[in-house]
Amino acid sequence: MPFPFLRPPTLRQCVTAASTRADCAEREPIPPHQFRAGDCRAGTRIPIVRVCAAVVLAAVLVSGLATGTRDAAAAAKKVSSKRDFLFGSVAGDADLAGTVVVSPAQAKTVTGGASDFGDVHQSSEFEVESDNPGESLTCTLPSSITVTSGGNSMTVDTFTSNPLLSNIMPPGEDKISVFIGATLHLAAGQAAGDYENDYTFICGAESDTTAVKIKVFAPISISSGGDMDFGTLAADDTAGTVTVTPAGARTSVNVYLFGGFPTAASFDVTGASGQAYSITFPSPATLTSGGNTMTVDTFNHDAGATPTLVGGSDTFNVGATLHVGAAQASGTYSGTFDVTVSYN
Repeated sequence: MPFPFLRPPTLRQCVTAASTRADCAEREPIPPHQFRAGDCRAGTRIPIVRVCAAVVLAAVLVSGLATGTRDAAAAAKKVSSKRDFLFGSVAGDADLAGTVVVSPAQAKTVTGGASDFGDVHQSSEFEVESDNPGESLTCTLPSSITVTSGGNSMTVDTFTSNPLLSNIMPPGEDKISVFIGATLHLAAGQAAGDYENDYTFICGAESDTTAVKIKVFAPISISSGGDMDFGTLAADDTAGTVTVTPAGARTSVNVYLFGGFPTAASFDVTGASGQAYSITFPSPATLTSGGNTMTVDTFNHDAGATPTLVGGSDTFNVGATLHVGAAQASGTYSGTFDVTVSYN
């Protein structure tokens, strides 16, 4: 019959055999057919210890194999670019810097002096594949890149992703799409052009490159083409007004008019051809002569309901109303007012 002591003991039996080895030295030999697990007999202690050692060694080897498999799986098999990064079209401001942000979910926002001109915008997309479903993968993006158009440049930074770049592979999956967002910085007076560059998405030893593109239109700007002049006038004992229309016509209420050169103000606007823009006037302006003052308000223009830069430029005139006090002191009054234009 087979000897019971040749059956591989369980791990618990191994511990018992190891712990009782010292107690076996003086015992009488036990016939083979009477040997039981946990007992000792002369000449059998070493085989028992050898069996236990084999069990422990097997456990160590299994653990080592599992660790080696996990480390090998933490690398991507393939990284593929599925679509470019598009910021769409924007325009900057002559005096104010701005930003354009496209999120991984493809939401677009503009801040500061940036104006959104529409067109297609989209986050970039990469597909990452792994040989082992659900294994941990870590990928990297650049901290920033520079997009260029001729000799002009802008910075793209603050790259973000969905999902996050650490442990991107879901449990049980061997393929996933990663969507990338970023922020574009426009300088004040950013030159028009088609800006472009590439960036690389890296997962371990695998990577792929995609393009970043944006179209920038010329910033809108305005300059004075001629001052406003209310001409020469004289006050009455009652407060009154003098109005100059955008066409330069002058009328008055309770104020005497004495010629001069009444003129509407004129402004020149330049920017992206065909783009509509808006005109904003200030709060009332103040004219002064020494310590005396008069107020100008009710500014209005002749650019129409939807001013448009035909061929990249436009000119409009501005009229307003001057408020003359009762017995207003004589003098030459002057002042300034600001007009702001912006893309719609």
